[in-house]
Amino acid sequence: MKWDFSFTGTAQQFLGSGGWVYVAVPKKFTKELKQRRRAWGMYPITAHVGKTSWKTKLMMKKGGDFFVALKTSVRNKEEITVGDRVAVSFKLERE
Repeated sequence: MKWDFSFTGTAQQFLGSGGWVYVAVPKKFTKELKQRRRAWGMYPITAHVGKTSWKTKLMMKKGGDFFVALKTSVRNKEEITVGDRVAVSFKLERE
């Protein structure tokens, strides 16, 4: 199984005031990621967007799809707004 994933997606925002901005992980990675599932569907990862890297968790939406949340500091540094196409890569952290 692989530990590194890369893809390009659209920055989206969950509905509601203060909803997280995120990029959905393509469905083609879902089966492999679910095989490594941890409690509550979260995985520790190191994410990369542009020149910015940060430690976070890969999370699962209610329907079982995964997403990478884009913190405000990352969006500001990389000048990302909702609707932008974003190249994302992440590495699952081995414990």
